[in-house]
Amino acid sequence: MRAVSTLAAVTLVTVPLLLLPGLVFYYDVTPKVVTLLVVAAAAAALYRPLGRLDWLLGLQAVSLAVATAFSLDPALSVVGSNWRRMGLAAQIALLLLTHVAARAPASRLLRAIAASGGLAAAYGIAQYFGWDPLVPRESYHVGEGFWTIVRPPGTLGHAGYFAVYLLHVASVGLAVASAEEDRRWRRVGAAAAVLALAAVALNGTRAALLGLAAGLAVLMVARRPRLTVRRLAVGVGVVAAVVVFYFSPVGLPLRARTRWFREDPGGGGRLALWSDTLRMAARRWPIGFGPETYSSQFPRFESEELARRFPERYFESPHNIFLDALVSQGVTGLAALAALAGLGLWRLRGSPFLLAGLVASLVANQFVAFTIPTALLFYTTVALGAAEPGPGRRRWMLAPVAAALLAVAVSLAWTDFWLERTRVSLAAGRIDQGAGQYRRLRQLALPGVDTDLWYSRALYAAFAGHPEALQAAERAAARSEQRSNAWYNLAGFYAARNDFPRTEESLRAAMHWAPRWYKPRWMLAQVLEQAGRTAEAEVQARRAVELYPDGPPEIRNIFDRLRARRSVP
Repeated sequence: MRAVSTLAAVTLVTVPLLLLPGLVFYYDVTPKVVTLLVVAAAAAALYRPLGRLDWLLGLQAVSLAVATAFSLDPALSVVGSNWRRMGLAAQIALLLLTHVAARAPASRLLRAIAASGGLAAAYGIAQYFGWDPLVPRESYHVGEGFWTIVRPPGTLGHAGYFAVYLLHVASVGLAVASAEEDRRWRRVGAAAAVLALAAVALNGTRAALLGLAAGLAVLMVARRPRLTVRRLAVGVGVVAAVVVFYFSPVGLPLRARTRWFREDPGGGGRLALWSDTLRMAARRWPIGFGPETYSSQFPRFESEELARRFPERYFESPHNIFLDALVSQGVTGLAALAALAGLGLWRLRGSPFLLAGLVASLVANQFVAFTIPTALLFYTTVALGAAEPGPGRRRWMLAPVAAALLAVAVSLAWTDFWLERTRVSLAAGRIDQGAGQYRRLRQLALPGVDTDLWYSRALYAAFAGHPEALQAAERAAARSEQRSNAWYNLAGFYAARNDFPRTEESLRAAMHWAPRWYKPRWMLAQVLEQAGRTAEAEVQARRAVELYPDGPPEIRNIFDRLRARRSVP
C-alpha cells in the first residue's frame, strides 16, 4: 500500500509543477507526460483488480483502444498532438493512475495536491505581478499599451487550463483545512485554498469563474452554513478588498480582461464551434475519428460562419470535454466519461468540499479541453470518491502495457530533447550542426510525433537552400497533425522553386483538408494568374474574399485586378 500511495503522491506533485525550459522544446508538456508515462508503467506492475471503478476504467480503455485502431491517423492517436499529448498512451496512463489513486490513502493524496497546488498558485500570482524566471512574459501578455491583459498560465502553459486546475486545488485545500488532524497540514490546506482562489481571480478565465460560482453554490447547499455577524463581516471585507484591488492601478489587467469580455461575449464562437463539432461527430458516432485527430479533421467540417468570424483561428479541440470524447471515441467514450463523472458525484456526496470541486471542474471543462494536469486532477477526484480496498492478487497481465508506456516515454523525451538542441543550433546559425541533431532526433521518433512542419520552416529561415527543408516539408504534408497547414507550407516551398504544377497540387490538397480556409485559395489565385488561367484565378480570389471579407486589402486587390482584367474587351 505504501508503494501505491507513494506513486500516486509523486505524480500529483510533479506532473502539475514540472517545467523544463531550455532542456526540451515543449517544456510545459513533455516533462509532464513523460513523468506520467513512467509512473504509470510502475503502476501497471502493482495492478490489483478493484470493483465498479475498474469496470468503468476498463470501458474507457477499450473505447480508446478501438477508437485508435480505427482512427483516421492511428500513429497520431497513439502519441497525441504536440500541444497536449493526450493520445492513447497518455490516457491509458491516466486510467492506470486513477486505479492506483482509488487504492491509496486519501489523506496522502489530498496533502500532495494541496502542497503542489499551493506552490503552483503562488507562481501564477507572481506572474500576474511581473515576476517570472521561467516562462517568457510575452507568451501570456495579450494586447499592447494601456489595455494589456495579463493571463498567468502558471506551470500549465495556458491560462485556461491553469484556472481549471486551480479549482481542484481550492477544493482540496478546503478539505485538508477542515479535516486534517495535523495542525501544520491544516495550515497548508488553508493557504493552498486562499492562494488558488486568488490565482483564479487574477487569471480571469471565464470558464473557471463560472465553475467557481457553481462549486460555491453546491457548497452552500451541502453545508448550509448559518449566517452570523462574523461571517457577514468577513464576506463584506473580502468583497471590499476585491473591489479596491480591481479599481487600483495593479487591477488594470483585470479591467482590461473585463473589457475583453464585453467585446467577445460569445467566448470565441463556442456555440458555432460546438454545432460544427456535433455535425462532425455524427459522421463517425460509433467509434469517433480517433484520439487527438481533431485538429487535422475538424477544418473539413468547419462551417462558413465560423470560418468567416475567425479566419485565422486554429481550433485544436472542441473546447468541451464531453464533445472531445464523443468526436474522438464515439458514443462509448462519451458514455464512459459521463459514467465516471457520475460515479464521482454520487460517491462524493459525503465530502462537500471535494464534491464542490468536482462540480466546479465539470462546469469549467464544458469550455476547455482536458490536458494532462487537469485530467489527472479530475480522475483523482473521482477516485477519491470511489476509493476501494485492493483485496485482489497482483496481476502481471499489464506488463506489456508497462513496457509500451516506457517506450513511448523514452521516445518523447529523446525527440523533444534533440528538437530543442536543433532549435538552439539553427537560431545561432549553426546549420550543419542543427541538421545533424535533427537527424539524430529521427532515430527514435515515433511515427505520430509531428516535428517536420516546424523543422522545415526553421531550417528554411536559417538557410533557404538546404535540401532537408523541402524533405521535411514533404514528410509533414503526409502526416502532420495540422494537415492543411502542412500542405500550405509545402506549396510555399514549391513556389520558391517555380514548380507551379506541384504548387497548385499542394494548394488544392490544403483546400481539401480545409475547404473554408481563405489562404490557400488566395495563394492559388496568384499561381493561376501567373499561369494565364485568369477565369480560374478569379473564382479562387472571389472565394478568398468571401471567406475573409474584412481581411487585408491585398486579398481584395487581386480579386479586383482579375475582375477588371476580365471586363477589358
